[in-house]
Amino acid sequence: MAKLTLELPLELQQLLQRRAARTRKEPRQVAIEILQKELAAEEKPRSERERVVEVLQRAGLLRPLSDELRKIADPAVTHEEVRAALGRAGGKPLSEIVIEQRQERHERLLS
Repeated sequence: MAKLTLELPLELQQLLQRRAARTRKEPRQVAIEILQKELAAEEKPRSERERVVEVLQRAGLLRPLSDELRKIADPAVTHEEVRAALGRAGGKPLSEIVIEQRQERHERLLS
């Protein structure tokens, strides 16, 4: 095994030590695992979609379907079919309904 010596900023060293304590591992082992994970991720080519999904998941803006939704969702239905069905439904777009409701609520709060 090759040897690598790093000088870490104090804040980064503290984060590493906290993770090591939390996982009951040596800081050295935690650092190796982090490097392996990060470097392996670079080796595997990912599509733009995969990168966007990952960023959204890390930000908490995208989550996998719950078991309940997974049971009722039809994986054979495409995004285009859903859009077409919603387009045929008629009525106002949801965005307009939301804007109207916000305006009404704002007006009630001001009066």
